[in-house]
Amino acid sequence: LGQLVPTGTCVHVEGELKVPPEGTKQRIELRVQKVFDVGTVDPAKYPLPKTKLTLEFLRDYVHLRPRTNTISAIARIRNALAYATHTFFQKHGFLYVHTPIITTSDCEGAGEMFQVTTLISDAEKLEKELIKNPPPSEADVEAAKLLVTENGEAVTQLKSAKASKKEVSDAVAELTKAKENLSKLEERSKLKPGIPQKDGKIDYSQDFFARQAFLTVSGQLQVETFACA
Repeated sequence: LGQLVPTGTCVHVEGELKVPPEGTKQRIELRVQKVFDVGTVDPAKYPLPKTKLTLEFLRDYVHLRPRTNTISAIARIRNALAYATHTFFQKHGFLYVHTPIITTSDCEGAGEMFQVTTLISDAEKLEKELIKNPPPSEADVEAAKLLVTENGEAVTQLKSAKASKKEVSDAVAELTKAKENLSKLEERSKLKPGIPQKDGKIDYSQDFFARQAFLTVSGQLQVETFACA
């Protein structure tokens, strides 16, 4: 029985609900006949004391707050309201339509919308990556260009001298390798820390949706087009 006392203990039992004797605080009592399982709790580590808890406090324990009376009551009320609303409209021939959660349009036009973007996280990743592996310098790029030129001239000379196919093939392979390396260096040299910009403005073409996107404030436009279709 000592394992059942700490706040937060979970039990799986079978028994009979009874009205308790007069003079007790409880409205009902459970007379247990079988105990199937007991989820014990360490009182020293359990974060929810048996006192009045503020909603701000519970935000730090999202995984446990459904155990509280307030949050569990809110969940049941929301469930009942949603069920009643859907039942009413289903009985009256309505069709439930899932409208987009993310949109590029502002159907209200008056309020501020929450923006959805990957530019910030991408910029943070790029900044960390550039710290570990800095972009090539101009000297590195110029050296790669010079190597491409030299390899190109070598291929031309071998062809003019009517060298063997193997010699020409090896030289062409070296030239191709040098060009690929130059291309990578040039592409990497363009990387800049921070959010990408174009003409002094944020370049949303680099964003996940290739344009500005927001959490929708209303499904009105989508419902109207669905109904008109």
